[in-house]
Amino acid sequence: MYDKDFAELVKIAAEKLKEDTVYKMLIHSEDYQKESDERDKAERNYEQLDLTMEQRKVCDVFLDYRDRQSLEYSDYSYLAGLYDAFRIMAVIFPDRWDMEQIQKALSLIKN
Repeated sequence: MYDKDFAELVKIAAEKLKEDTVYKMLIHSEDYQKESDERDKAERNYEQLDLTMEQRKVCDVFLDYRDRQSLEYSDYSYLAGLYDAFRIMAVIFPDRWDMEQIQKALSLIKN
């Protein structure tokens, strides 16, 4: 029953749900809002530094890679959370969950 189209649909659905769920949680998190304000302040301070174009480019490339890695980590953390939830359900209801199919759908094992 597993195929690549199904796995792609699972990934798209997970990304959409994650965006909605995480966004709703973050807008209500006082800690996140404070950190966001502090990040914005730090960014303004960074932009006002007297850096050469080469220095700014090096910093921007570094920050860009760090941001991309953080996003990727976030995506994998979300998928790991989903996987753990399914594992819990497999323990509670062992006859209803095919963990190998779930692993494939979440791309946790190679086909």
